Amino acid sequence: MKARILDCKGAAARYFDWAAREIAAMKRKPRLATVLFRPDQNPASLRYRDLMVKDAERLGVVVEPHEAREEEELLALVRKLNADKAVTGMMLFYPLKSALKDEDVMDLVSPHKDIEGLHSLNLGYLIKFKRFLDEARGVKCVVPATAKAVVKLLQSEPELRLEGAFACVVNNSMRVGKPLGLMLENLGATVVKCYDKTPRALLEECVRRADVLVTAVPDAAFRIPVEWVKPGAAVVDVSFEGNVDAKTLEGVAGRMTSPDNRVGVMTRAMTFVNLVYCAKNAPLRR
Repeated sequence: MKARILDCKGAAARYFDWAAREIAAMKRKPRLATVLFRPDQNPASLRYRDLMVKDAERLGVVVEPHEAREEEELLALVRKLNADKAVTGMMLFYPLKSALKDEDVMDLVSPHKDIEGLHSLNLGYLIKFKRFLDEARGVKCVVPATAKAVVKLLQSEPELRLEGAFACVVNNSMRVGKPLGLMLENLGATVVKCYDKTPRALLEECVRRADVLVTAVPDAAFRIPVEWVKPGAAVVDVSFEGNVDAKTLEGVAGRMTSPDNRVGVMTRAMTFVNLVYCAKNAPLRR
């Protein structure tokens, strides 16, 4: 049986459409500031920023693209944008590849403008499974966009149950693995996270048991052997390089992402959903 392809583009389109309707109905439109550190040294982030700008233009969102070349310039820019009342959402592109720790910079962005959901306050809401800042107005908490993209993609499959599933996440980063593990646990899955310090024999054991396998290792040399994958499992390959051979996987997995229908577009859609929440949250801060 050939695997069913998880339609990232189709699912993303529905969330982009939702964001467009919400933005069109707002009296005070969202305003997005992007911050890119040393673009000449971060070509992948530069490409991603340009995609975000195109998405914003299509949705009717004004974008302020900013760039910084030195650490102090970056910090000053974050402080300036935090104080700018016209800016409702801010996005930095990680990894910064800087002397500054990504995790420290994440906490310098105002949690009220943090459309990536990486500030400790927003991660705290996720730990407590707090969903709304203002339920009556439909203002939800902001959570990490990539992890949210994976969950929403899995939830778009009506016959795929996360409650009671065994999930293996091969990533332990602040942007993907840690928040995704929490989200899946909140939805009733049993979750194990593996990463570069996980012994290979243990990694194999966890992958073989997984009803849901999510892998996001940013290393072109890293591969999960297809023979490890449980027949019928749902496999989400978040990595740009490809952690699993997609062609071979088609005959093993029940559901899977494909190289030409990646999670990245879903992540961008979730970022704009978060921007809407931040814009709706702005009056609560006054």
